[in-house]
Amino acid sequence: MYNVFAKKRWWLSSAAVVMAVGVLSGCGGKNENAASGPSAGASSSPEGSASATAAGGKALKKVTFAYAGGTCEAPIYTAIEKGFFKEEGLDVELIQQDFETLKSGIASGKVDGTVGNFAWFKPIEQGLDVKLTGGLHAGCIQLVTPSDSGIASVKDLKGKTIGVDVIGGGPQITLSIALKQNGLDPQADVQWRAYPSQQLSTAADKGEIQAFIVWDPAAQQAIDEKKYVRLLSNGHDEPFKSGYCCYSVISGKVTEEDPEKAAAITRALLRAAEWVGNNTRETAEIETNKKYVPADVATNEALLADYHWKPGVKTAEESAKFFIKYQKELGILDSSTDESELLERAFFKAIPDFNGR
Repeated sequence: MYNVFAKKRWWLSSAAVVMAVGVLSGCGGKNENAASGPSAGASSSPEGSASATAAGGKALKKVTFAYAGGTCEAPIYTAIEKGFFKEEGLDVELIQQDFETLKSGIASGKVDGTVGNFAWFKPIEQGLDVKLTGGLHAGCIQLVTPSDSGIASVKDLKGKTIGVDVIGGGPQITLSIALKQNGLDPQADVQWRAYPSQQLSTAADKGEIQAFIVWDPAAQQAIDEKKYVRLLSNGHDEPFKSGYCCYSVISGKVTEEDPEKAAAITRALLRAAEWVGNNTRETAEIETNKKYVPADVATNEALLADYHWKPGVKTAEESAKFFIKYQKELGILDSSTDESELLERAFFKAIPDFNGR
């Protein structure tokens, strides 16, 4: 484990940036083993990629999609299991990858898409050719503390040591924004330590950290199993719940060479996100029974039901603008970065907007 303040400007460390996108795409989960998940290599089309056809006999377009294994990646799983990808003319190969593998794959176009979060803006600033195309939901990051810690609010974190799953990732960015809004300096007033997500509650039990912020389901499991107290949630607290934590993310190569494929991927994910919001129980059963997510059905269902499922394009662009602004203020993005130019590079309107099925 290491203290981020051993580096004067941890936000700008290239190594930290590579780790920043953390759980490869977005919302937490296991990412240790590339292509190791139960559905790794699986195709969304039972006929197989060589002969897969959509209704009407038109050949499906092959798509390679990456995932990490988090609860809130539900739109990926349901787009496969409920046929949304296929209905959009796509034959999806699903692979589980670590971020290093994904980074090179999505930059070259060998990986077409994933579900990602607002920690992608730094790699995009540095030249990674990847695009956000729509917002899926808010929720899935929680800040928790042991019930006997004496910490009752974000302001009480001054002088404390906070655990995160990776330095520079979405959870740390979220809390840094909240600290700033509560008059604290995220670089001077708290210390940060990184642990694997499933070890964070053990570290808190030992007193190595006083609180931790992480993707679901790890924080919720600490609440349910150890009676931890929630201090912050991007599904409950503003300004986060009005925006997005998770977006559809597509290779820049795909958006340039096959914009219709990019549009089809975006529509499938946004349709799936809408379906998830209306069918949280069935989605939880898919996640658990198909072994996409290492959590039981009840936990997954409770989390999914607590998220704000509001797929959109225009609202997602506004959310991206918000995170770019704050990441520049926090020093994550370079002071010389033009916010409007970065937004233009980072966001691709594959479809005009999404107004439901």
